Amino acid sequence: MSGVRRLELALALVAGSAALIALIVALDVLRFHLPALLAGSHAPPGHHDVALAALALADALVAWRLGPSLWRQARARRRLRGLPLLGRREIAGHSVTVVRDRRPLAFCAGLARPALYVSDAALVRLCEPELRAVIEHEAHHARRRDPLRLLAAQTAADAFGFLPPLRDLARSNAALADLAADAAAVAAVGSRAPLAAALLALEEPAPERVDHLLGRPVAPVAPGVLAGAVVAVAALAAVAVGHVVLPVDPGVPAWLLPAFAVPALLAGRAAAYR
Repeated sequence: MSGVRRLELALALVAGSAALIALIVALDVLRFHLPALLAGSHAPPGHHDVALAALALADALVAWRLGPSLWRQARARRRLRGLPLLGRREIAGHSVTVVRDRRPLAFCAGLARPALYVSDAALVRLCEPELRAVIEHEAHHARRRDPLRLLAAQTAADAFGFLPPLRDLARSNAALADLAADAAAVAAVGSRAPLAAALLALEEPAPERVDHLLGRPVAPVAPGVLAGAVVAVAALAAVAVGHVVLPVDPGVPAWLLPAFAVPALLAGRAAAYR
């Protein structure tokens, strides 16, 4: 597994651990505590109940932050559908939609079936090798359905943004997705130069992308740390399944749940570009 892939997996494990803990808390409250409270048969609160209540408050905060996040992202998708289209072109073997914009732009958009877009200004500014490199970069995003993955990362970052390790999740995911797409474009074109020139023409390149194009490898996550995070997230998934299928509370102490996220947080530190 490449260094970039390890970093992407580390970020996915960070988001997955947070989402699973939120799910376990919600299931625990709704299945095993709320009915007893409503019936007046709940036992006196203990350490588990106090910790569960604190985590349930965090769950409520996540739900409160989730609504505005989804609304903002829906508005962004509506703006995208309003772009003036000029037609379609075949570039480097890919079907590309040309949009009218004074800015030199190239991007991939769409969730289930991502499409490639380029502005007419970019067609004027970029030479053929640069344009091919840019389209290969965006085609890699489309093959991996990066818009959908980045939508999930942005939603998680907005929902869990009150937790410092998850605040920059969306930006880190976008940076790693760009690194992987850059590598695919360089492999397709056979040289770093066209993509490097195109980056300077299209945007202010992120420092990590410049470093990567200069041949400086990213610092990967240690395999042992990554393996520990995978095991911890798998354990959380098993606990979540237990809360769904078991007829009684599995009895996992609520105060212990955040400890399951520690291995993923350690793995994700290396992927948090700043």
